[in-house]
Amino acid sequence: MDDSKALFDYWHDRVRLKNSELIADPGHVKTQDLRHDCTNYDELWRSPEVQRLEEPERSRVIAIIKYECTAKVLQNRAGRLRDRANELEAACHEQDQQKSKLLGLLKALQEKLFGKDKEIKRLEARVSSLEAENEALRSEAENNRAKTELVTELEQLKKKYNAVEKRRQELAKNNQSLGGKVAHTKRYKQQRDEAIVLIEQHKQQIAKLVQESQRLREENERLYQKLK
Repeated sequence: MDDSKALFDYWHDRVRLKNSELIADPGHVKTQDLRHDCTNYDELWRSPEVQRLEEPERSRVIAIIKYECTAKVLQNRAGRLRDRANELEAACHEQDQQKSKLLGLLKALQEKLFGKDKEIKRLEARVSSLEAENEALRSEAENNRAKTELVTELEQLKKKYNAVEKRRQELAKNNQSLGGKVAHTKRYKQQRDEAIVLIEQHKQQIAKLVQESQRLREENERLYQKLK
């Protein structure tokens, strides 16, 4: 075979690859290991067809076999690693897309949770306000009870005063001094009238407090139902 191209083509067609896992290994693999372990290089150059050639033709053919085995396994390895790189790039792109989607979902979830947290804080503040209002209502209720007791006591005093006044009027009839009787009666009448006016004023104040207490109690109940 004097035609060099024909000789290269001849041995190129006889090269066979094997051990594909080592060829596709992403780590560093020595070229001589690829040639010996992943091709039929040793079989080809040791074949009787080669060994019966005379020197320097035999060395020339072995060099061609070495070149073709090396070139073929390196080309195959490069293609495999390129395909692997493309697969990894596609997987990386897919992961980036999934990461972007997850980040979007996480952001939406955080916004929802943040909104819920704000609502919870608002409700907690409202609960604190209601508790303060309840305490105010209790204080007002205590005040109302004190006012009621005062009114009751004033009513009792009024009755006693009326009884005393009646008794004094009876005694005044026996008083020989008409001028003294009239002046005495007018003075006690004025005191009685002032006491009656004071009692009426207290009654009006108590009525207003009771009405406001009822309104706050209803508002408190409405807000409590809204929080459920």
